[in-house]
Amino acid sequence: MRLRMRLAPPPPEGGGPGIQHLIPPRVADAVIAIGVAVLGLGSGIGARAQHQHMPLAAIPVLVAMGLVLYPRRRIPVVVLGTVAALVIALVVMRAPLGGSFVAVLCASYSAVVYGSRRLAIGLATGAVAAVLLLGIPQSLGLGGGVIRAIPVPTIVAAAGAALFGLLIRNQFSARNAQLAVMAERAEWAAAQREQEARRATLAERLRIARELHDIVAHHVSVIVIQAQGAQRVAEREPDRARQAMADVERTARTALEEMRRMLGLLRSPDERDDPGSLDVTHGVADIAALAGRMTGAGVAVTVRTTGEPFGVPEDIGLAVYRIAQEALTNVLKHAGPAQADVHLHYGEQLEITVTDDGRGAAAELTGTAPPGAGRGTTGMRERVAMLGGRFSAGPQPGGGFRVHAVIPRPGTLPVATRGES
Repeated sequence: MRLRMRLAPPPPEGGGPGIQHLIPPRVADAVIAIGVAVLGLGSGIGARAQHQHMPLAAIPVLVAMGLVLYPRRRIPVVVLGTVAALVIALVVMRAPLGGSFVAVLCASYSAVVYGSRRLAIGLATGAVAAVLLLGIPQSLGLGGGVIRAIPVPTIVAAAGAALFGLLIRNQFSARNAQLAVMAERAEWAAAQREQEARRATLAERLRIARELHDIVAHHVSVIVIQAQGAQRVAEREPDRARQAMADVERTARTALEEMRRMLGLLRSPDERDDPGSLDVTHGVADIAALAGRMTGAGVAVTVRTTGEPFGVPEDIGLAVYRIAQEALTNVLKHAGPAQADVHLHYGEQLEITVTDDGRGAAAELTGTAPPGAGRGTTGMRERVAMLGGRFSAGPQPGGGFRVHAVIPRPGTLPVATRGES
């Protein structure tokens, strides 16, 4: 499942950082515009009530300065220019500018925050110049009548609002950049988790495929050999043929039971009829029984154990059993009349060697090959590699075939390769 982080909406038209709003932007802008217009109206009426010089025509101008703030996010440059023009109108009418301060501050701030980056830099530069060229000289009593003719307080207030807007804009940009980095990291982490999940799923599928191959290939191969033998002796030795077919039935039932157990592992515990029965798995101790079944199928198998036996975990035990099973199945299919030897050696590592004295890899299986023929060696090699061991398989110089696997002893480091693949 992909992880999504909710980011601020895209910047509004004309640039500027995007932020999330508790109140819809247009509603907020309308409230601000009406509020500033009412404030301007009250300022004009109050000035006239106090007998200040407030021309009647200036009151609509103060109201208009508030109303024009409504589209400040969409067209901040136009709003700023309109407010500036209305301020000039008030200056021409010689009206007090106190009622215009809020509108000027809001327009300057909005132009920097919602305007383009170039506009923001230009306004910030102009603000600094206004403070240096107008604000400081007036505070020092310099400039004479030229400065007194200019609405310096209003310009300085606009400059301060612009600089404050630039600071807010930079903070918003830094915040959005940080959120973008966090979102990218979250996406990367989610992608890594998905990749790990896919790898785990693939590894599990390969494991199940190996198990199914080993179960099907072994038992079907035994069934094919036994059925072929029963056909050959059916007329001459009917009792022997019936015994062979009984072995076919027993082998098929065993295959079905192992398939049922294997497929049952894919079901959830709540769906299993008998969860305990699914825990049964093959191990090193079952190799003797395997040898007995193979002997009954026509391959004489001996099992030898050397060294001091130690506890073998289930995964290693199952791998050793499957290697012996696949190797003996190959002997049954390819070696012809042969004897096989399974040698288990407990030492610094656990070693299993399966040899036979038959025709080996040069022989071909007569009749139709069972499903999965040819994949057994790859499966054995993969099992050993997953356990950190080494594996080799090939014909012996004196005839026959040899399968050899070395698996690290539990709690030890993987064995080093010595030329075996």
